[in-house]
Amino acid sequence: MTNRQSSLSRRDALKLAGAASAVMAFNPAFGALNTEAQAAAPIAAKGKIVVIGAGAAGVSTAARLCDLLADPDITIIDDTQTHLYQPAFSLIAGGVVSAEYPKLNNADYIPKGAKWIKQKAIAIDPDAKTVTTDQGETISYDFLVIAAGIDLNYEAIEGLDRSMLGKSGVASIYAYEGATRAWNQLQELAAESKKRKVSALFCETTTPIKCGGAPKKIAFLAQDYIRRNGARDNAELTQMMTGGSWFGVQVYADAIEKLYAKREMSSRFKHKLVKIDAARREATFAVPKLVMDDDLGIEVEQSEFVTKPYDFIHIVPNQSGAAVVAKNPKLANPTGFLKVNIETLQSETYPEIFGAGDIVATPFGKTGGSAHKHYPIVAQNLVDTMQGKPPSQKYNGYTVCPLITNYGSVMMLEFGYKGADGSDTLLPSAPLDPTQERWMWWLLKVHALMPIMYKSMLRAKG
Repeated sequence: MTNRQSSLSRRDALKLAGAASAVMAFNPAFGALNTEAQAAAPIAAKGKIVVIGAGAAGVSTAARLCDLLADPDITIIDDTQTHLYQPAFSLIAGGVVSAEYPKLNNADYIPKGAKWIKQKAIAIDPDAKTVTTDQGETISYDFLVIAAGIDLNYEAIEGLDRSMLGKSGVASIYAYEGATRAWNQLQELAAESKKRKVSALFCETTTPIKCGGAPKKIAFLAQDYIRRNGARDNAELTQMMTGGSWFGVQVYADAIEKLYAKREMSSRFKHKLVKIDAARREATFAVPKLVMDDDLGIEVEQSEFVTKPYDFIHIVPNQSGAAVVAKNPKLANPTGFLKVNIETLQSETYPEIFGAGDIVATPFGKTGGSAHKHYPIVAQNLVDTMQGKPPSQKYNGYTVCPLITNYGSVMMLEFGYKGADGSDTLLPSAPLDPTQERWMWWLLKVHALMPIMYKSMLRAKG
């Protein structure tokens, strides 16, 4: 089977246009910015703004600020020269797009009204209002936007380090190099299934992670690839989840559980990966167990350890906010993410600081679609603050996970913060059952979302 597609047929292109139009029409997360805001006269507020991070959230916020302010003074700090479109990593691993597909030149997207310091921010002093770089430069600010992203800590798993990705059956689509190597690993697994029984484990972790659906996307792609190109009856595919549920939104959890049953994929709950023995291709998991404490006279939870062999294992590394935030207790929560008001995305301790993208400590919101919602809110609230006004915009927790369920089908999981009564909030882009797999969402995922980001979002045009 050849998965990589460089072009669409006329029929597919027409269907794609319809799908994209439907999304933009029904949900402002994918549509244009408010036209009144776009047409408003530039604001004369003054202040030096520093943006840490030249990823999707940082660049989009900077571009929006350049549009809002009459005389912007904006500095972006980031040493990253290549912009990677991370939502494509699962597609690379599945052989749908090439390894070069998500790579763009960052210089092409830095807004013309902003200065770019090509250094890495390593320290923030929120009291002195300064940022220090890895080259010893200290940059002062009046207002700060932190969009520094996530750090991946593979070494938190005993026996594992990032250099092992793509070797000894160890895969991970969270790192670019892991995604590019996973495609070969997937082909090898399918070929091996024609000869003997094989086992594939798809793990999760206990820390907040970027795109909570990613561990399931690669599992579904592996299942479908082996079904088409290997011996599916010889492949045992198991989702090893750290929690007790398939997903944090119950209606989606129920739908995902049915898909796993339909595809004859197994699962284990409350299994945390703690150790890898790459030479033996064995993985050890900590599993909670209640035991009687004779001294206390009550049951207490302890961990027992279960070791499973594997031919292929997908790793989700422990994740924290970027080190520039994580190591600063004035800014970070216990998991290393930036403490903010979850609606305004403004620091509650330092009102001149805002956060956008994966770095923010919100209950939901570590996806590209979330960053798409963050940046206009952060930009407007920062400008409000510059003018001595309270923040006027609120983030509703919008998060989207285009959950790949097969080659050619996607379930679009869209949701926001839970209601005051703890109920789930669904935020579907179109008036369709969001628990159903659809080809139109596959077309959107594969062909439309990246152009929407680079031609619209990074230009602060939508």
